[in-house]
Amino acid sequence: MNLSRELLADFAPMAERAVSADAGTLLRLRAHGQTVSGFVRLPYEVLAGRTIMAASEPFDLTCSAADFLAWQGGTGPEPARQDVRWLTGLPPRAGWQRVEVVPDAAVREVVRSGAALAPSATTRAGQEALLDSIVLTARSDSRTVEVPLGPLSALVRMGFLPPDGQAAVDTAPGWIRVAAVYGSTYVSDGNPLGLLSL
Repeated sequence: MNLSRELLADFAPMAERAVSADAGTLLRLRAHGQTVSGFVRLPYEVLAGRTIMAASEPFDLTCSAADFLAWQGGTGPEPARQDVRWLTGLPPRAGWQRVEVVPDAAVREVVRSGAALAPSATTRAGQEALLDSIVLTARSDSRTVEVPLGPLSALVRMGFLPPDGQAAVDTAPGWIRVAAVYGSTYVSDGNPLGLLSL
């Protein structure tokens, strides 16, 4: 299909940051109704994504994030589809429930604390354990959600959380979402039945 550079340009900063974390990362783009969403797979089972308001014919495709950036920069052809390589479920479009809104300062404090411990995590297993560690407990009247370091660190690294902004902790079946003004990060809540949307 013929993609529009202008339509998809807003996903370039997200793709660039994802490639800096993993040069082989994939970018999934999905248009539905009046929105276009983009998702990248980050290391350690974290998804990052953002949605823009844009009118488009429906499409759903996966490509190399690096190839997408070369195409956006005019140095490469339209990226080839790599749909079969996307093996991760996607978070649902609707059905999210807000648990708590957390100030930027609180998020950055736990991310800084995690960064201070990172030099001691010298193996992949140690890094996974650090990013899986629960660093934030969000509460509402009806529920409590334990948020690991991974999606919070990714929210900051991806540039989704502006200074003095806020991050919202939301849940849907199978998922935890940390949402900020420029994008969101997602992790599984451990319930495989909620991860069936491909």
